Amino acid sequence: MAMIPVIVGLTACNDSKVTLPSADDGLVSTKVTLGDKEPIWPNDDPSVPDGKGVYAAQNCAACHGLDGKPVAGKATVDLSSKEWGRKQKPVEQYDFITFGKEGSDHPAVRSKLRPPEIWNLVFYVRSLSTPPLTDGEIAEVSSVFGANCAVCHGTKGYGNGPLMKGNVLEPAPANFQSFPRFYDRTDELLWDHIANGIKWEGMPNFLGKQDKAKKVTFDEPYIWKMVGYVRHFHESNLTEDATKALHAKEDKEEKEHKDGAESK
Repeated sequence: MAMIPVIVGLTACNDSKVTLPSADDGLVSTKVTLGDKEPIWPNDDPSVPDGKGVYAAQNCAACHGLDGKPVAGKATVDLSSKEWGRKQKPVEQYDFITFGKEGSDHPAVRSKLRPPEIWNLVFYVRSLSTPPLTDGEIAEVSSVFGANCAVCHGTKGYGNGPLMKGNVLEPAPANFQSFPRFYDRTDELLWDHIANGIKWEGMPNFLGKQDKAKKVTFDEPYIWKMVGYVRHFHESNLTEDATKALHAKEDKEEKEHKDGAESK
Protein backbone atom coordinates (compact mmCIF):
# COMPACT_ATOMS: atom_id res chain seq x y z
CA MET A 1 0.00 0.00 0.00
CA ALA A 2 1.37 3.40 -0.90
CA MET A 3 1.94 5.65 2.06
CA ILE A 4 1.76 9.43 2.20
CA PRO A 5 5.32 10.69 2.66
CA VAL A 6 5.66 12.45 5.97
CA ILE A 7 8.73 14.29 7.17
CA VAL A 8 8.96 14.58 10.89
CA GLY A 9 11.69 16.75 12.41
CA LEU A 10 12.45 16.25 16.08
CA THR A 11 14.48 18.77 18.10
CA ALA A 12 16.02 18.70 21.55
CA CYS A 13 12.98 20.61 22.79
CA ASN A 14 10.73 17.77 21.57
CA ASP A 15 9.06 20.02 19.02
CA SER A 16 7.90 18.36 15.83
CA LYS A 17 7.07 19.57 12.36
CA VAL A 18 5.02 17.70 9.81
CA THR A 19 5.24 18.66 6.14
CA LEU A 20 2.87 17.17 3.58
CA PRO A 21 3.79 17.15 -0.12
CA SER A 22 2.15 19.75 -2.32
CA ALA A 23 2.13 17.58 -5.45
CA ASP A 24 -1.18 16.49 -6.97
CA ASP A 25 -3.07 19.07 -4.88
CA GLY A 26 -4.36 16.35 -2.58
CA LEU A 27 -3.48 14.04 0.25
CA VAL A 28 -3.16 10.99 -1.99
CA SER A 29 -1.45 10.95 -5.37
CA THR A 30 -3.46 9.70 -8.33
CA LYS A 31 -0.50 7.44 -9.07
CA VAL A 32 -1.37 5.36 -6.04
CA THR A 33 -3.98 3.46 -8.05
CA LEU A 34 -1.22 2.28 -10.39
CA GLY A 35 0.45 0.52 -7.50
CA ASP A 36 3.88 1.65 -8.75
CA LYS A 37 4.28 -1.86 -10.14
CA GLU A 38 4.13 -3.37 -6.67
CA PRO A 39 2.58 -6.82 -6.30
CA ILE A 40 -0.83 -6.99 -4.66
CA TRP A 41 -0.67 -10.09 -2.47
CA PRO A 42 -3.60 -12.54 -2.53
CA ASN A 43 -6.04 -12.87 0.35
CA ASP A 44 -5.93 -16.65 0.21
CA ASP A 45 -3.91 -19.42 -1.40
CA PRO A 46 -3.93 -19.09 -5.20
CA SER A 47 -5.92 -21.82 -6.94
CA VAL A 48 -4.20 -23.97 -9.55
CA PRO A 49 -7.52 -25.25 -11.03
CA ASP A 50 -8.89 -21.71 -11.35
CA GLY A 51 -5.59 -20.65 -12.89
CA LYS A 52 -6.14 -23.26 -15.60
CA GLY A 53 -9.39 -21.48 -16.43
CA VAL A 54 -7.57 -18.14 -16.69
CA TYR A 55 -4.92 -19.76 -18.93
CA ALA A 56 -7.70 -20.95 -21.24
CA ALA A 57 -9.68 -17.69 -21.17
CA GLN A 58 -6.58 -15.63 -22.03
CA ASN A 59 -5.71 -18.06 -24.83
CA CYS A 60 -2.21 -18.55 -23.44
CA ALA A 61 -2.02 -21.90 -25.26
CA ALA A 62 -1.85 -20.07 -28.59
CA CYS A 63 1.78 -19.29 -27.79
CA HIS A 64 2.67 -21.58 -24.90
CA GLY A 65 0.73 -24.70 -25.86
CA LEU A 66 -1.78 -26.58 -23.76
CA ASP A 67 1.01 -28.30 -21.83
CA GLY A 68 3.38 -25.34 -21.61
CA LYS A 69 5.63 -26.40 -24.49
CA PRO A 70 6.25 -23.35 -26.72
CA VAL A 71 4.53 -23.06 -30.07
CA ALA A 72 7.13 -22.58 -32.81
CA GLY A 73 7.56 -18.92 -33.67
CA LYS A 74 5.29 -17.82 -30.81
CA ALA A 75 7.21 -18.40 -27.57
CA THR A 76 10.70 -19.39 -26.50
CA VAL A 77 10.27 -20.42 -22.87
CA ASP A 78 9.31 -24.02 -22.14
CA LEU A 79 6.87 -23.69 -19.24
CA SER A 80 6.87 -27.47 -18.81
CA SER A 81 10.61 -27.61 -18.01
CA LYS A 82 11.32 -28.58 -14.40
CA GLU A 83 14.79 -27.06 -14.65
CA TRP A 84 13.31 -23.73 -15.75
CA GLY A 85 10.38 -23.81 -13.32
CA ARG A 86 12.53 -24.48 -10.26
CA LYS A 87 14.48 -21.27 -10.94
CA GLN A 88 11.42 -19.01 -11.01
CA LYS A 89 10.20 -16.82 -8.14
CA PRO A 90 6.38 -16.58 -8.05
CA VAL A 91 6.54 -12.81 -7.47
CA GLU A 92 8.72 -12.28 -10.53
CA GLN A 93 6.30 -14.32 -12.62
CA TYR A 94 3.45 -12.19 -11.27
CA ASP A 95 5.33 -8.99 -12.17
CA PHE A 96 6.10 -10.23 -15.67
CA ILE A 97 2.52 -11.29 -16.39
CA THR A 98 1.00 -8.20 -14.78
CA PHE A 99 3.25 -5.40 -15.99
CA GLY A 100 5.15 -6.92 -18.88
CA LYS A 101 8.87 -6.40 -19.33
CA GLU A 102 10.91 -3.96 -21.34
CA GLY A 103 12.27 -5.64 -24.44
CA SER A 104 9.58 -8.32 -24.39
CA ASP A 105 6.42 -8.32 -26.47
CA HIS A 106 4.59 -10.52 -23.98
CA PRO A 107 1.23 -8.86 -23.24
CA ALA A 108 0.62 -7.32 -19.82
CA VAL A 109 -2.69 -8.28 -18.21
CA ARG A 110 -2.90 -5.53 -15.60
CA SER A 111 -6.00 -4.00 -17.19
CA LYS A 112 -7.63 -7.37 -17.96
CA LEU A 113 -7.37 -9.46 -14.80
CA ARG A 114 -7.78 -8.94 -11.07
CA PRO A 115 -4.72 -9.68 -8.88
CA PRO A 116 -6.25 -12.93 -7.51
CA GLU A 117 -6.79 -14.15 -11.07
CA ILE A 118 -3.18 -13.31 -11.93
CA TRP A 119 -1.89 -15.25 -8.92
CA ASN A 120 -4.08 -18.20 -9.91
CA LEU A 121 -2.53 -18.01 -13.39
CA VAL A 122 0.99 -17.82 -11.94
CA PHE A 123 0.53 -20.99 -9.94
CA TYR A 124 -1.12 -22.81 -12.83
CA VAL A 125 1.87 -21.92 -15.00
CA ARG A 126 4.16 -23.24 -12.25
CA SER A 127 2.14 -26.46 -12.14
CA LEU A 128 2.98 -27.15 -15.79
CA SER A 129 6.56 -27.91 -14.74
CA THR A 130 5.97 -29.04 -11.16
CA PRO A 131 2.44 -30.23 -10.34
CA PRO A 132 1.35 -29.52 -6.76
CA LEU A 133 1.26 -32.46 -4.39
CA THR A 134 -1.92 -34.50 -4.46
CA ASP A 135 -4.06 -34.83 -1.34
CA GLY A 136 -2.60 -38.30 -0.84
CA GLU A 137 0.98 -37.03 -1.07
CA ILE A 138 0.19 -34.19 1.33
CA ALA A 139 -1.23 -36.66 3.84
CA GLU A 140 1.83 -38.90 3.46
CA VAL A 141 4.35 -36.08 3.97
CA SER A 142 2.32 -34.51 6.80
CA SER A 143 3.38 -37.20 9.27
CA VAL A 144 7.05 -36.76 8.31
CA PHE A 145 6.74 -32.98 8.55
CA GLY A 146 5.02 -33.36 11.91
CA ALA A 147 7.82 -35.53 13.27
CA ASN A 148 10.74 -33.49 11.94
CA CYS A 149 9.68 -29.91 11.18
CA ALA A 150 6.53 -28.97 13.10
CA VAL A 151 8.41 -28.58 16.39
CA CYS A 152 9.71 -25.28 14.97
CA HIS A 153 7.42 -24.43 12.06
CA GLY A 154 4.11 -25.60 13.55
CA THR A 155 1.76 -28.14 12.01
CA LYS A 156 0.20 -25.47 9.79
CA GLY A 157 3.49 -23.84 8.89
CA TYR A 158 3.01 -20.56 10.76
CA GLY A 159 6.43 -20.78 12.45
CA ASN A 160 4.76 -21.24 15.84
CA GLY A 161 5.80 -24.74 16.83
CA PRO A 162 6.28 -25.88 20.46
CA LEU A 163 9.89 -24.64 20.52
CA MET A 164 8.61 -21.12 19.84
CA LYS A 165 6.69 -20.91 23.12
CA GLY A 166 7.93 -17.76 24.78
CA ASN A 167 9.57 -16.69 21.51
CA VAL A 168 12.83 -18.33 22.57
CA LEU A 169 14.16 -19.03 19.06
CA GLU A 170 16.16 -16.31 17.33
CA PRO A 171 15.70 -15.83 14.46
CA ALA A 172 12.14 -17.12 14.49
CA PRO A 173 11.32 -20.15 12.32
CA ALA A 174 10.03 -19.29 8.86
CA ASN A 175 6.30 -18.76 8.44
CA PHE A 176 5.41 -20.78 5.33
CA GLN A 177 2.08 -18.95 5.13
CA SER A 178 3.83 -15.63 4.41
CA PHE A 179 3.17 -14.71 0.79
CA PRO A 180 5.75 -11.88 0.56
CA ARG A 181 8.49 -14.14 1.91
CA PHE A 182 7.86 -17.36 0.05
CA TYR A 183 6.72 -15.89 -3.24
CA ASP A 184 10.18 -14.30 -3.34
CA ARG A 185 11.92 -17.68 -3.22
CA THR A 186 12.62 -20.20 -5.95
CA ASP A 187 12.05 -23.92 -5.49
CA GLU A 188 15.81 -24.37 -5.91
CA LEU A 189 16.45 -22.14 -2.89
CA LEU A 190 13.87 -23.98 -0.78
CA TRP A 191 15.51 -27.29 -1.73
CA ASP A 192 18.91 -25.96 -0.71
CA HIS A 193 17.59 -24.73 2.65
CA ILE A 194 16.02 -28.09 3.45
CA ALA A 195 18.93 -30.15 2.12
CA ASN A 196 21.85 -28.12 3.46
CA GLY A 197 20.30 -26.09 6.27
CA ILE A 198 20.80 -22.40 6.92
CA LYS A 199 23.99 -21.61 8.78
CA TRP A 200 23.58 -19.54 11.94
CA GLU A 201 19.77 -19.66 11.73
CA GLY A 202 19.10 -22.96 13.43
CA MET A 203 17.73 -24.67 10.30
CA PRO A 204 19.30 -28.17 10.24
CA ASN A 205 20.42 -30.00 7.11
CA PHE A 206 18.36 -33.03 6.09
CA LEU A 207 20.07 -34.38 2.98
CA GLY A 208 21.10 -38.00 3.52
CA LYS A 209 19.43 -38.31 6.93
CA GLN A 210 16.76 -40.86 7.83
CA ASP A 211 13.56 -40.93 9.80
CA LYS A 212 13.59 -44.63 10.69
CA ALA A 213 10.24 -44.49 12.45
CA LYS A 214 8.58 -43.16 9.27
CA LYS A 215 10.83 -45.28 7.01
CA VAL A 216 11.92 -42.21 5.08
CA THR A 217 15.33 -41.29 3.69
CA PHE A 218 15.82 -37.62 2.92
CA ASP A 219 17.43 -38.14 -0.45
CA GLU A 220 17.27 -35.65 -3.34
CA PRO A 221 13.82 -36.73 -4.66
CA TYR A 222 12.26 -36.75 -1.19
CA ILE A 223 13.56 -33.26 -0.43
CA TRP A 224 11.90 -32.07 -3.66
CA LYS A 225 8.71 -33.58 -2.26
CA MET A 226 9.30 -31.58 0.93
CA VAL A 227 9.61 -28.44 -1.22
CA GLY A 228 6.20 -29.28 -2.67
CA TYR A 229 4.88 -29.66 0.86
CA VAL A 230 6.19 -26.23 1.86
CA ARG A 231 4.52 -24.79 -1.25
CA HIS A 232 1.19 -26.36 -0.31
CA PHE A 233 0.97 -23.88 2.57
CA HIS A 234 0.66 -21.01 0.07
CA GLU A 235 -0.93 -22.55 -3.01
CA SER A 236 -4.00 -24.74 -3.47
CA ASN A 237 -4.97 -27.65 -5.68
CA LEU A 238 -8.62 -26.78 -4.96
CA THR A 239 -10.80 -24.14 -6.57
CA GLU A 240 -10.80 -20.68 -5.01
CA ASP A 241 -14.25 -21.21 -3.46
CA ALA A 242 -13.34 -24.65 -2.11
CA THR A 243 -10.12 -23.27 -0.62
CA LYS A 244 -11.99 -20.50 1.20
CA ALA A 245 -14.55 -22.98 2.52
CA LEU A 246 -11.80 -25.32 3.75
CA HIS A 247 -9.94 -22.55 5.56
CA ALA A 248 -13.17 -21.26 7.13
CA LYS A 249 -13.86 -24.80 8.40
CA GLU A 250 -10.31 -25.12 9.79
CA ASP A 251 -10.58 -21.73 11.53
CA LYS A 252 -13.90 -22.72 13.10
CA GLU A 253 -12.51 -26.05 14.34
CA GLU A 254 -9.42 -24.33 15.74
CA LYS A 255 -11.55 -21.77 17.58
CA GLU A 256 -13.79 -24.49 19.03
CA HIS A 257 -10.71 -26.43 20.18
CA LYS A 258 -9.23 -23.33 21.78
CA ASP A 259 -12.51 -22.38 23.49
CA GLY A 260 -12.85 -25.94 24.78
CA ALA A 261 -9.33 -25.94 26.20
CA GLU A 262 -9.86 -22.59 27.92
CA SER A 263 -13.13 -23.73 29.52
CA LYS A 264 -11.45 -26.69 31.28
